[in-house]
Amino acid sequence: MGRPRKKENQGLPQNLICRSRKRVSGKVVDYYYYVLADGKEKSLGLDKNLAILEAAKLNCNRTISIETVSFIQMAQKYLAEVVPNKAQQTQYADKSAIKYLSLFFGDPPVELNKIQPKHIKMYLDWRKSVPAKANKEIGTFNHIWNIAREFGYTSLPSPTLGIKKFKMSARDVYVEDHIYKIFYDLANQDMKDLMDIAYLTGQRPVDIVGMTVHQIHDGILHINQKKTKKRLRFKMTGQLATIIERRIKNTSQVFLFQNKRKQKLSRQTLTNWFSDLRELALAQYPSLESEIKEVQFRDLRAKSATDIFLLQDTETAKIQLGHTDQKTTKRYIRKDKIILPLNC
Repeated sequence: MGRPRKKENQGLPQNLICRSRKRVSGKVVDYYYYVLADGKEKSLGLDKNLAILEAAKLNCNRTISIETVSFIQMAQKYLAEVVPNKAQQTQYADKSAIKYLSLFFGDPPVELNKIQPKHIKMYLDWRKSVPAKANKEIGTFNHIWNIAREFGYTSLPSPTLGIKKFKMSARDVYVEDHIYKIFYDLANQDMKDLMDIAYLTGQRPVDIVGMTVHQIHDGILHINQKKTKKRLRFKMTGQLATIIERRIKNTSQVFLFQNKRKQKLSRQTLTNWFSDLRELALAQYPSLESEIKEVQFRDLRAKSATDIFLLQDTETAKIQLGHTDQKTTKRYIRKDKIILPLNC
């Protein structure tokens, strides 16, 4: 027999727990949490009735019949219990992948154990117009399947095994200085600052749009990378210091970059802004279309890595980008150093 539940948890649905916290004012507040299958907790807020309702829904998803579980049911369980624990950008990618996977495997709903490798091949053929996305979607399918195995909903190996995905070439775009200047000259001040910080620090777009005034203290810009949790420290000096100090002086907001509604600038909004800037550059420099149309904001991270490598070495670029090994950094280096011919 299991241990009896604590007094504050008695009468609550299974997996729902209550924790009481005393605030500074002395008021005691009850917080409700749902214990997920992997032991992690999902906050359900302060309202007891809403927490009970949400817990009941989660419990329904959790007690799916193993014999009849469909891919749609497993995908919904994955969305409810696994996706919330991932980084924000990964959550967005997973939700997008599950949207298309559900269209294919959910109309009509297909039982999980009846999905075969041939169906994975059919899915890839269905999504062949967007090969990169299709590959990522199959990766998400594979993770959902492995979670289903952990939960006991299937004992079969993933049907993705042995299925060849689309062959993709590694991104090799390097933003030449004259192309960078075209974008920079056409950009407004916000985009100029975003481009400068991206190039000077070599950080991912998601870490740049999320920068706050609280990350700068003791003359250091502190960055905790969202993707890898790697912590980096940049000395506030030169152009980087000039840009950040100006932005802090001219804003009363916490975030250094905001959208038109004075809210935190999102990664997607940055992508949209840069897309508009690219269209403007294409309109004014049609002769350079082949070079301009390939440029994305994320390529500034590769430009930064490449230029550091050309000036110094791979190890320095690795440290700047926050990588743990040079093999990863080399994928961002888009140019080799100039070779001097033998001088006879």
